Amino acid sequence: MRNEATRKVYEYWLHIKGDRPAPLRSEIDPAALRRLLPYLFILTPGAEGVLEFRLAGTRICEIFGRELRGAAFTGLWDENPNPAEIARDVMRREQPAILDGWTRNGETAIGFEVLLLPLSSGEQIDRLLGSLLPQASPAPPVTRPLSGLSLHGWNFLETDREAASDPTDDPGPARALLRFLSTRLLDNGAT
Repeated sequence: MRNEATRKVYEYWLHIKGDRPAPLRSEIDPAALRRLLPYLFILTPGAEGVLEFRLAGTRICEIFGRELRGAAFTGLWDENPNPAEIARDVMRREQPAILDGWTRNGETAIGFEVLLLPLSSGEQIDRLLGSLLPQASPAPPVTRPLSGLSLHGWNFLETDREAASDPTDDPGPARALLRFLSTRLLDNGAT
């Protein structure tokens, strides 16, 4: 993860999930992520199983120049069905993933991290908490709505209980090293 905010969302998810495959949707506390809410979204299966935005943060909607609630997740991507398949795999395997998406804004290339985290309704894992954050910090300005992202790689994330301590703890150097080592990326063959 290149963006510290992406890491904070992931650590929060690890913290509330505990030893379970995924936390309940009702356990997500918007106040705990209030500074990141504009970059967060929730996906749920809609008609015919198509993954749709149940909620989309204001900054994500601004970046793409439209309200995303009810829109298909595939609509963010340049004619590539893989992101939706990856999202379904996150739910089936009960394992989070991170996707690298790139787009152009005029002459500027912009990279985004898309984090996908499984959530449960109580009966099954049937939704995803996600974030869409720029890879670079500070983010390059978006002068006009983006048309779509192209997928340049992705990985499942290994969920290690050791990384699930309280995300509000002050991370010293040893804690930061432990977090880095415990958040290993599993190579899935994607480049």
